[in-house]
Amino acid sequence: MSLPSTDNRLHHIDILRGIIIIFMVIDHGMYYCLNYSVTDPMTIPGTDPVTFFTRFVSHFCAPLFVFLAGLSAAITEHKYVSTKAFSQSLIIRGLVLILFEFTIVSWSWSFNPLYPMLYAQVIWAIGWGFVILGLLRFLGIYAIFVAGLLLVFGHNLFDGTSFEPNTFAHTAWSIAHQKNVLDLPFDFQIRTTYPVAPIVGLMALAYCAGVYYKAQQYSKKVMNHALLLGVTCLALYGVLRGFNLYGDMSQFAIHTSSLLTVMSFLNPTKYPLSLQFMLLTVGLGLISLKALSGLKTDFSHNFLQVLGKTSMFSYLVHLYLLHAIAWLLIPILGFNFSDMTYADTLVGLPEGYGMSYTATLLFIAVVIGLTTLLAKRYIVWKRSHKHSLIAKYI
Repeated sequence: MSLPSTDNRLHHIDILRGIIIIFMVIDHGMYYCLNYSVTDPMTIPGTDPVTFFTRFVSHFCAPLFVFLAGLSAAITEHKYVSTKAFSQSLIIRGLVLILFEFTIVSWSWSFNPLYPMLYAQVIWAIGWGFVILGLLRFLGIYAIFVAGLLLVFGHNLFDGTSFEPNTFAHTAWSIAHQKNVLDLPFDFQIRTTYPVAPIVGLMALAYCAGVYYKAQQYSKKVMNHALLLGVTCLALYGVLRGFNLYGDMSQFAIHTSSLLTVMSFLNPTKYPLSLQFMLLTVGLGLISLKALSGLKTDFSHNFLQVLGKTSMFSYLVHLYLLHAIAWLLIPILGFNFSDMTYADTLVGLPEGYGMSYTATLLFIAVVIGLTTLLAKRYIVWKRSHKHSLIAKYI
């Protein structure tokens, strides 16, 4: 099989990205649902099953976005004239994504550039993944592989490590491994929602997988290997989780209810991504890639593949659509615009704002439809403006 170009893509990767976008819209849309509040890990018992499994679906978004980003980086490396050019491109892309996180992504949640809390979430983490991957690429593929293994399988050894607040070590550790709130100048703060160490490791391993996939000319046997690796990840998850051996501070517990026991088993730590969390989500992701690779290349060509081809655009657009439509619904839901908490809360909606589960699903469906329509238009625009900065980074 020839190398994929702009018009000859690996459709199963685009389809999986599209599915992830759908899951992400569901999770972010549920933010506007009544009584949709979850902890990490989720409280069991204490989280109703509908909320639990809705949230569980969203768990696949961050790790699979990271994995597919690393995989795609390897697949597109041949477009660069040298390793140096490729590495520099990754580093620049990563820095741009970090900038995006604290500007256009943050503003989509707050609609307020002066909101004092910045959230370092998945786009920031992917940005750091690209930066570190770009630096590691100078050292070669083996260095990337070893670094990935150490970070993914070893970072949970340091779960109990902490440092005194307001020290350099505390700041560095909060960025790398431990979710914290850090003070910034001018009364701003930053919450390191996604510490970057496990994400850097996952992206490194995904890059190595992409190098292998490309070296094998994207043959079907590699997808069989992906299936085997995915099953192995799930088996390792079952052992580690079932016996509470290693890889997560959240403990599995057997409850009197079978449903609660299953929920506890499927409840690893997301912030930061624990080893168990990655084994579960990436394992199922690899199995999904194998299954999706058997579909025809034009499967869901006007829906899932559209979202997958425009994943960054769709990510940004769905956030703005969710927030904007929620604002427009304020009078319909019986509130006044004067009730908004624009300066005091992240989203700024009136206190008590919320929709029923059914209404929220309709809200989500509308946003998915609008995002797809805009993404189709963006693909057309991007083809005729492929050298613009917007097309390059979004």
